[in-house]
This record gives sequence, structure tokens and C-alpha cells, in this order.
Amino acid sequence: MLETPHNRAFSQSCKAASRLVAFTALAALAAVVVTSAGCKSTSERRLQDSEGRQFLAKCERTGECMLSQLAGAQRHDGKTALALSSAGRLVGICDVLPGHAPDGPADCRALVCQADADCPPAHGMKNGQCMNALCTDPAQALGPPDSIMLCLAGSGLGNEQARQVERYALGLNCGNPCKVPAPCRQP
Repeated sequence: MLETPHNRAFSQSCKAASRLVAFTALAALAAVVVTSAGCKSTSERRLQDSEGRQFLAKCERTGECMLSQLAGAQRHDGKTALALSSAGRLVGICDVLPGHAPDGPADCRALVCQADADCPPAHGMKNGQCMNALCTDPAQALGPPDSIMLCLAGSGLGNEQARQVERYALGLNCGNPCKVPAPCRQP
């Protein structure tokens, strides 16, 4: 083909169009990869409570989690299901009757953590928030359910033993505004 200014311009325009098509295809592929990675709404994480029990949680960003116990002591009073509780500032894991909500904070133990990824997500976030080695919702005020979980920390499962009854009463009477009593784990 005879090279003329017209043919040269046509050839350069074809090369530019080919580059544009290739760039557009790569950009579209990158957008699909980024979008699909960002849309992942379920995450798996290991949780641990103040009794040393370990759990596997498959959580939605909405805060709903499917829970299963991996290690540690188990309840033997029919409360074989698990539920998350965030009735106050702390996030706890509760032993519940299958298909039921927690009876109260005495059946719950605070979740402990070392990093935000150790806490279940809430409010559409990727992770929860770890503060002072406890999973928290800092937007909430500290209340009696939090104080009870902190006073029961390390006392074993359940709430019928004399020490647990005493610690429950101690945590329940945290005042207004709630201040966790000195003998209990502090937030």
C-alpha cells in the first residue's frame, strides 16, 4: 500500500482506536473485579468470650451471624443455641434455648478481642470495634447488661452458683450513669 498522508492518518487513528478498545476492556474488567470484591457481604471470623470459649461466626455486615462453638465448656441445661447480644456498649455471646432470644445478661459473656477483626461486624461495617480487649459498640452507653457481663467474666457458665449470683447483683447495681464495680473486669 502506498503511504500517503491520508493512509498514515488512517493507520494512526486505527491504532489509537485499538488502544482505546483495549483500555476500555481492561477498565471494565477491573471494575467487575473491584465491585465483586466490595460486594461480599458475608465474612467468617473466630470469636472468643471471657470464659475462653471459641466460636466460628459467619456474619453479614448487618450484624446477623450464624454461630457455632469450636472449643471450651458447654452448657448442659438445654441452652445449646448461641446468640449475639449488644444490649449496651459490649457485644456478648449468649447461651439460649434453640429458637429463642437471650433470657438476660446472666446467660451472656463478653467477647474478648485483640483487633477489630476479632469482633462481629455491625452497622454495615466490615468489622466490629475492639476497645480495651473487648468487642464494643462505642456509640452505645455503658449499662447494667454490660456491667453484669463484666462482673460475670471468668465465673464459668450459667448463673446459679453462689459466686455468680453475688457477681450478678454487683453488676446490676452499677448506678446511673453505670460505673462497673471495682472488683469486676473494667471496660
